[in-house]
Amino acid sequence: MGVDLLQHMRSRRTLRSTKPRADLVTCSLCLRVRRGSEWLDAEHVIRELRSYELEDPPRLHSAVCEVCAESIFSRRVADESQVEAA
Repeated sequence: MGVDLLQHMRSRRTLRSTKPRADLVTCSLCLRVRRGSEWLDAEHVIRELRSYELEDPPRLHSAVCEVCAESIFSRRVADESQVEAA
């Protein structure tokens, strides 16, 4: 029985290591997730990947989406123009 248990554990470890781990890029401001070239709501991606059923949770990488980046840059330009006017 001890040998069967060890065999089972080794086979699970091998299966687990051969599965690709999901890496997700998330916007650190709005929390949307990039899938391909699109930024989608996290809820949609979680349902699509069924990440709640994975043995290993997805690895998250932070980024800033185009919408949030544009918002930041436009606020910086507005702040700079106010400083110049003063």
